[in-house]
Amino acid sequence: MPKDINSNAAVAQAIATSIASSVSSLNQGTTITKDTQTTVAGNSNAQQAITQLTTFNTSLVQAITQASNNIRSVAAEFEAVDQRIAQMQYNQMLP
Repeated sequence: MPKDINSNAAVAQAIATSIASSVSSLNQGTTITKDTQTTVAGNSNAQQAITQLTTFNTSLVQAITQASNNIRSVAAEFEAVDQRIAQMQYNQMLP
């Protein structure tokens, strides 16, 4: 007798949604204003660091969002494959 094929895409969807919700808070930060008038030593470096961190944050959010979407997609594919396997097992049991 075949074992039950039992994927649970709802669990993967819930995890992916949780990840997407968490990462959205990274994108909702306040706008950073750069001081372009101060001539204090290091101000130029600070401006460059702010630009780099902003770019990194955007890339990070995009990568995590893509990973979340991939989780959803893979879960749906696994469920579809599991259903096909279950159907094949059922068909083999028929006379």
